[in-house]
Amino acid sequence: MLLNGNTDQFDIIVIGGGPAGMMAAGHAAERGAKVLLVEKTSRLGNKLLLTGGGKCNITNNSEIKDMIAAFGKDGKFLYKALTVFSNIDLIDFFGLRGVQMHSDPDGRVLPLNNNAEGVLAVLRTYLKENNVCILHNSTVTTIHYGSKNKDSIKGITLSNGSRMEATKLIIATGGKSYPATGSTGEGYEIARQSGHTITPLSPGLSALESNYSFIKDLQGLTLKDIVISVIIDGSKKCEEKGAILFTHFGVTGPIVLNLSGKIIDALSNKSKVELSLNLRPDYSTQEFDKILQKEFTSFGSRTVSQYFKKTLPSSLSSVFEKHCSQTSNKKCSLVSREERKAIAVYFTDFRIPIIGSRPIEEAMITRGGVSLKEINPQTMGSRRVMGLYFCGEMINISGITGGYNLQAAFSTGYLAGESV
Repeated sequence: MLLNGNTDQFDIIVIGGGPAGMMAAGHAAERGAKVLLVEKTSRLGNKLLLTGGGKCNITNNSEIKDMIAAFGKDGKFLYKALTVFSNIDLIDFFGLRGVQMHSDPDGRVLPLNNNAEGVLAVLRTYLKENNVCILHNSTVTTIHYGSKNKDSIKGITLSNGSRMEATKLIIATGGKSYPATGSTGEGYEIARQSGHTITPLSPGLSALESNYSFIKDLQGLTLKDIVISVIIDGSKKCEEKGAILFTHFGVTGPIVLNLSGKIIDALSNKSKVELSLNLRPDYSTQEFDKILQKEFTSFGSRTVSQYFKKTLPSSLSSVFEKHCSQTSNKKCSLVSREERKAIAVYFTDFRIPIIGSRPIEEAMITRGGVSLKEINPQTMGSRRVMGLYFCGEMINISGITGGYNLQAAFSTGYLAGESV
């Protein structure tokens, strides 16, 4: 329902109409509270509609232990939230309301019709059925506290001067990625003014930029089923197998996004970072050199350039020819042992230097946020201000791709809504 102009007192106010905020508001109202949801844009769930390329990858079918592992060392913070409202609970939540889900081979869970609009419609109906009051196009300018020590919540003031009273406040304003959806980071300032520490913000699940001289020659190329290793200051730190997509500025793809956090941290420490691509992932350089020797023998009088064209995508074969300009026109049978070994390295350890990430505004999620030390994981409540709660992306927790981050938003929103 829409807010009645004469109504200014609530049990709970939720700031932010994304997945976490909608779940928090709906569940709190379902449990009998009088709830106001304040959203700064003209519609709810703007960023939700973009997830999974519009298909809405709401969660993953992993077990809870694997779900927690997807968030790294801080994943244990989510144990209570994921136990109270698991991926199975989330799937049932939508299924009971008419939106059935399916899992893809990677474990991602999406609506059967691959359409985010149906997911958003369920959440809007959930709010309406539980009589949540909704204010659109509204920005919170001031938080009112119960004392000068800011130890309890009393209410808020909006940009139009209206004051709303409540003793419980849930902040679910999201991060700073995709600001066009309304995620501009104002919740961090509210948290900071309430005495909370904001850990440094950085792009999460971000595409990466490279100054590799031939990067534009590879634009649009996708390499599948290769091993991608992260090399930091000359040492291999981690690797994953999957696909990589070359763009005009660098590289992207699910594996790149998942590795981006480690890379961004390394770059912030002024480390040299490269991606090593093994295009023949079943073989080491030495093993592939032996295979290459046999293949060059069978190619006989045909040139190395012809070998590249036969075994590599067109744009990549051109780049290999440029790297191997001294040997590309040689007959394969005349290539020296040293020259062949150098070519084997290109196939198994093709280096792409990384100089940065795309801006935080283009990242899928925001890394950093309200310090986990200052939030009670059992309730999502502030350890500093009684009656203040946090949920969703503005908490300093971030996971890999595959529906994990959206599950965390729903679970922390649900727990916050239940706790208040």
